[in-house]
Amino acid sequence: MNCIKKIAAAVMVLCLIAITTAPQSATASQVSKETLDLIKKAGDKERYPDANAIVILDKTDVEFHGDGTGTTHNYSLVKILTQSGLESYSDYKIGYYKAYDTVRVEQARVIKADGSAVDVPDDMIKDINSTATEEMNIYEPDAKIKVITFKNLEIGDCIEYYTVDSVFHAPMENEFDGIAGFQSFDPIIKVEYNITGPKNKPLRHMTRNGKVNFAQKEVGDKVSYSWWAENVQRIISEPAMPALQDVATTVVFTTLKSWEDMSRWWNAIAEPKYAMNDSLRAEVASLTADKQTKDEKIDAIYRFVDQKVRYMGLGTGKKKGLEPKPVTETYETKYGVCRDVAALMVAMLREAKIESEIVLTGVGYEVPKAMPVLAFNHAIVAIKNDDGTYRYADPTIKNSTAWLPAVEMDQQVLLCTKKGNTLVDTPHSPAEQNMGTIKATSNLTEAGLFTSEVTISTIGIYDLALRGWVKAMPPAQVKQIWSYLLSEMYPGTRLTSFDFSDADDLHKPFEIKLSYQIDKYPTEAGKFMLMKSPVSLGFFEIISKFTLASASLPERKYPWVLGFSFGADEEETINLPAGLQIKSVPDPVSKKLGPIEYKMIYNTTSSQELAGGGTQIKYEKRLLIDAKQMSPAEYAQLKQVLLASSKAQRGEIIMLRDDQN
Repeated sequence: MNCIKKIAAAVMVLCLIAITTAPQSATASQVSKETLDLIKKAGDKERYPDANAIVILDKTDVEFHGDGTGTTHNYSLVKILTQSGLESYSDYKIGYYKAYDTVRVEQARVIKADGSAVDVPDDMIKDINSTATEEMNIYEPDAKIKVITFKNLEIGDCIEYYTVDSVFHAPMENEFDGIAGFQSFDPIIKVEYNITGPKNKPLRHMTRNGKVNFAQKEVGDKVSYSWWAENVQRIISEPAMPALQDVATTVVFTTLKSWEDMSRWWNAIAEPKYAMNDSLRAEVASLTADKQTKDEKIDAIYRFVDQKVRYMGLGTGKKKGLEPKPVTETYETKYGVCRDVAALMVAMLREAKIESEIVLTGVGYEVPKAMPVLAFNHAIVAIKNDDGTYRYADPTIKNSTAWLPAVEMDQQVLLCTKKGNTLVDTPHSPAEQNMGTIKATSNLTEAGLFTSEVTISTIGIYDLALRGWVKAMPPAQVKQIWSYLLSEMYPGTRLTSFDFSDADDLHKPFEIKLSYQIDKYPTEAGKFMLMKSPVSLGFFEIISKFTLASASLPERKYPWVLGFSFGADEEETINLPAGLQIKSVPDPVSKKLGPIEYKMIYNTTSSQELAGGGTQIKYEKRLLIDAKQMSPAEYAQLKQVLLASSKAQRGEIIMLRDDQN
């Protein structure tokens, strides 16, 4: 449903600002003819066979004042078509932040199929703590959700609600901005968005991902802006699609003139928080005392903040949900949210004479570059290089060998400086810097016993994923899971040894070593013997196994979001006993399509070339996906590569005994 979103979930909680006028309504127990006519004209499942609900009307009017405060009235009328729709709309939730705004429900009711109405009782309208912040270990009592529970809702009914959101303290004084949605996962018959504001605070705006109608007029010392659309098609959800606001039709609006203005504003908030005390200065001196290079000093400070400061928050100060705590408080308590942790690292770096700044960024969605809006949900650190460029670090990411993981590369950031900066992107992280390397040396005996020693080496996102996974459970459980994976690969496989490197040592790449054996591994097929390279089956390359599971659709309408670039190298050398000859191996495959590279090849070495006799088979595969998001056309190329890989996995090594030759 539509509301003005400042898109700052949890850590930079902002307010929703909007106003609307409901259609004429009768008493609580009576529904107006106007509303009943809207419901009747809307149609039902016959008209919308694939929909779970119909948004009959969503109407919002926003009035803001010169100081950035304002009021929102929102009216919505929704018809429920399926059980899924009923489950989606049985609870309607409105987020707000007590330090900035209040929300009240003027009306909420269920309109039954026969036209009667059942009001939502007061005890079914509740204020609860934001679950999003609690899940992130942020204990913020002012981050609230108003929940309307439509208890008597049934398929064929409608829900109707009318809410008022009053902003009494603007997050950014004297400015107003937001993003209005005109499309959702349900069809919309009519959606309206009206904003009224002072003439001396002109609203800049743009429409993304589609078109809407627009009108503007002046009334005295105010200007009214109106957008509306009718018969809006629903967005059909796809696995691993971008955030809704990145694909839906939206209107972005702001009174801000530039990103530089926002950069200076945040810098003014953050700078006073960097004040040091003797204890913190002594900590920096101790951490950097024996460090010779700039990078060594940066790494020492980064590791201290990353490992010693717990991600946990409790909002304080006038700008609760926005401003960082004093860095001395974060240092003493050893906890904070992203902005607190980033501010502490900036202050410590500056104490070590390393120029740095706090940085705002949006994780999980795209910040609209063309229009400065307060659309951030995370804070990290920018470190100035000698040539004037910047590197970035996120001290809230645990278990990362890199200062900034691949998931935060190719992402919009705003450096908050006294001079003011514009929005830029973090650099790309190539797939080669986020690799898993699986190497196996295997032996097959004349009796059919297959033994193998496997090493899995990691770098970048691969290292972060496996290291974090191992640290999340007892070692015995990790071993048990690998034993299960091997039995899934081939029934009866026995894990004979298992070990992994120190997951707490972030200065060394994480590595897993294991060995296993399989009795009577080759399959007899008449005079032939068949087997596959176990590594080629993909069970050891577990990152691809899980991440590529979302590439299930044959084609897509929206981009496919992987979230990071990554790659994997597989190599297995299989030593065969004397008396076995290779008749054939799977054909090589090589594909380079857009950001995807795939190569697979088998090579054989005959007994004449080996000192100990026998034959050697070497399997090699490389997969590189050098993009964190793919267009539908690039996704089609990925499907070609995955099809080729699937065919290659089905290929068999065909052998023949000398006595059968």
